[in-house]
Amino acid sequence: MKKDSTTFGLEPEQVQRLFNIGRDTKKADKRVGGAERKAEILHRRLSETLPLDKSQVEMLPAVLGNLCHTIGLLAGETILSLVKNPSTDMSLIERIKRYGKELSTRAKSEAEHEVATAIYYAAIANALAFHDLRITKFSYKKLEMAFSRLVKEEWISKDLSVLFKIAGKYCKDRAKS
Repeated sequence: MKKDSTTFGLEPEQVQRLFNIGRDTKKADKRVGGAERKAEILHRRLSETLPLDKSQVEMLPAVLGNLCHTIGLLAGETILSLVKNPSTDMSLIERIKRYGKELSTRAKSEAEHEVATAIYYAAIANALAFHDLRITKFSYKKLEMAFSRLVKEEWISKDLSVLFKIAGKYCKDRAKS
């Protein structure tokens, strides 16, 4: 049985060149895709409602805890709306900060870790910009650097970018005084 050629008459060097072109394209796609993937994960996380605290759920019987969690998901505001809102209660901002930290420890990829870190810093930014409170031990200088870095990331949503700019300016002013 005669096998048909699968190289369409190309020389081995030409086939190798084609493979190399394909390999280079995948590398470029990964770089672009990384930012797109982070943007997608960030959008998904910010569109979620804040889960109930474990201590709250543990106080309730299992069935009632699940029901409260479901009702909370249906009635609650998104994480993005909470961190953008100047009047969000500080207890919720603290919960968002803890949630960002938890997500960071559970992250299965670098993209998930960076998104979790952005959520963590969004809570800190809200506390600084809207409540005049620093809810972290980081210095104002370190916070300013972190906010500045996050603002430059192309995958950060416009809403968070604005919040990070406000908080960065706040930290810059505080670091000077």
